[in-house]
Amino acid sequence: MKKLFLEEIKEQKIEGGIPFPRNLSPQQLIITGPPGSGKTTILNAINGWPEEGYVDISMSDWWRSPALANRPRELHFGVPFLGYDKAVPVYDVDSLDDSSYLEIDFLRVRLPPPKGSLLSGNFRKNIVVEFILLPAKQLYKLRKKRAEKGTHHVDADLTLQKVVEESDFYSALALYFHQSGMNVYVRNKLGGPPMRIKDESKQDDPFEIARKKNLPKQDIYHIHDQLRLKQRIMNRSWSARGNRELIDLFASLLPDALDAERCNIFLGTPGSEEAWLMSGTNLDSQKIKECRMWDQVNQVISSGEYMVHENMEKDKDFKTPGVNNPTLVLRNSLLVPIKSVMGNGNTGAIQLINKKNRKHFVEEDRMMLEKVAQHLELAIENVYLRREMMDFSEILSTEAGQTTTIFKIIMALLSVALIASLGVNYYLLAPPFMELLSILP
Repeated sequence: MKKLFLEEIKEQKIEGGIPFPRNLSPQQLIITGPPGSGKTTILNAINGWPEEGYVDISMSDWWRSPALANRPRELHFGVPFLGYDKAVPVYDVDSLDDSSYLEIDFLRVRLPPPKGSLLSGNFRKNIVVEFILLPAKQLYKLRKKRAEKGTHHVDADLTLQKVVEESDFYSALALYFHQSGMNVYVRNKLGGPPMRIKDESKQDDPFEIARKKNLPKQDIYHIHDQLRLKQRIMNRSWSARGNRELIDLFASLLPDALDAERCNIFLGTPGSEEAWLMSGTNLDSQKIKECRMWDQVNQVISSGEYMVHENMEKDKDFKTPGVNNPTLVLRNSLLVPIKSVMGNGNTGAIQLINKKNRKHFVEEDRMMLEKVAQHLELAIENVYLRREMMDFSEILSTEAGQTTTIFKIIMALLSVALIASLGVNYYLLAPPFMELLSILP
């Protein structure tokens, strides 16, 4: 099971012989967890709603579902997974090919707004989710015993690995709900005390005084949730150092590695005609400015397909942004896309210019460059996220015209902290660099 750091909630009360958080109202409670973990037993003890419920948490306003009208109750969540359009309950992940490779697509998980209103209600405050997360081996024994009775189809063909996978998914979902500001607690023993997840990351609330203008408030909340999640995903792989030097290093190493004269690395917004040249061979970084994307780069980023261009010297319209060397003769070019780690199309492109000794780019060059792009995509996505966070901060600043001075200072500090937290931890880059350096002459 994925490790959750838990501590017992000291303020408790006893309901039906089972301890609960003292300030919990039964009308707030949703109980969830893997099959066979004891959800029904707890509900029976407190006279909860007898039927199991189901909601797809990738759907808008799932917290308004009629399935949540009767509480306390047992609820199964339909969870979105990377690479699949349909959300499924955790116990049905076998329907999605090899479950051992599945990851929850948290960017598609919808969350109630952090603040409610007199008309809509405050759903984050009024919903409390109890996750029953027993040790996987203990749960496996309980379910094997239940399977002998043949009362539950989810126990058919049961294996310990399947129980571990289901427990991991629920643990990941509990942690995500908790980090997003939802009211969550965990029960990791049968009839045991309620436990809170330690090191709580509270949901920032920059919208408390923001006024509705161009974007519906619900959309703003969801954008904010997604940006916070992206930042947490990046922090799992990137540390406090900046990554501009990393991108420049790739641009300087690739020409020698693939026997070319130059390398350019572009960052662009998918679906638009705006891009900027992040780095290039022998380019002054102070002179690299945002530029309109030229057709070949635009086509590669939009389509996700590589492009080889030969006989460039005969094409008068073929130009490379940022190159002001009149003596440079452009002979051929290889372009490959940098595919987004977030699944949002392509965020950039890598270009090699002029294969040395007047040779042509070949299939091995393309395969190697695409492999490098896979390692580079996190750095590019990180830069793109910084830009997105700053753009979104501008929206908030415009909306909150009457913001107090103290709130402005807090928002500025939060923005600086978010941007500063995005970077690269160089020891994580050892495998791609060793592979790249191994082919240098």
